[in-house]
Amino acid sequence: MNSTFEKPVRLPSLVALRAFEATARLGGVARAAAELFVTPSAVSHQIKSLETELGMTLVVRQGRGIVLTADGRRVAAAAGDAFAALSASLAALRRECERPRVVVTAMPSFAARWLTPRLGRFIEAHPEIELRIQTSQTVEHLAAQGMDLAIRMGLGNWPGVHSRPFMNDSLLVAARPDLAGGLPRCPTELTHCTLLGADGEPWPEWLAQTGVSGDSPLREVTYSDSGMVVQAALDGQGVALTRRSLVGDELQRGRLVQLFGQELPLERRYWLVTPEPPPYRPAVAAFIDWLEQEKLQP
Repeated sequence: MNSTFEKPVRLPSLVALRAFEATARLGGVARAAAELFVTPSAVSHQIKSLETELGMTLVVRQGRGIVLTADGRRVAAAAGDAFAALSASLAALRRECERPRVVVTAMPSFAARWLTPRLGRFIEAHPEIELRIQTSQTVEHLAAQGMDLAIRMGLGNWPGVHSRPFMNDSLLVAARPDLAGGLPRCPTELTHCTLLGADGEPWPEWLAQTGVSGDSPLREVTYSDSGMVVQAALDGQGVALTRRSLVGDELQRGRLVQLFGQELPLERRYWLVTPEPPPYRPAVAAFIDWLEQEKLQP
């Protein structure tokens, strides 16, 4: 079986390295011996053994104390960093066993309008799992930023990660049922309405699909975030061109109504993106399984 780990170079005795690191950090053999629960002579023996193995002098004895050589300071710094990193990783693993955590990133619009309203069901089903939800408009480096899962919209061709299809989406037109001035009865009447839209989700393309001429000037308000489009529609500011994934709940509640019935399928879709392919940690697998079940809910 192929391993994702590189074969390390030959290391000196870790017992000896630990004894030397403790001596350098604490400033003396006796203190290191007390921390390691061994005798001072055992620590001195380990340091001498390490010097022999490395072929360099690490400490100089001065009376009852020691002074690090230049080589000793470099080895002590490297060993200290390595032991600190190992300790932090093991502590994180212990915390994961005690209370597993899943770090998720998503677009602000999707997080606010689709994910957050549903999270209560996951928390109720998995109270032992700690969730951390982050939002961003940019594509993050998942592994470097300690993220377990991204919910992205695109074509699924991001390099260096594992992507699996999640949900398709489409553009539709929606408004409050009590919109001031009344709801447009057909697409041609949209030219008399305030049209709400987001960057990258253009009204002209939707209108062209429905056969509405582009000759009439449009009264448009364009937002940088799709979630703001939905909120503006809920506030009665106009007629929104929005993604079905963002307004499904509002349509079910009757706070918004879909107009005309026409929808424009999007080439882009939602993807579940992870730093590595499965198998996932149990907590991550549980969250992904829950997402897959939620997308099937009406």
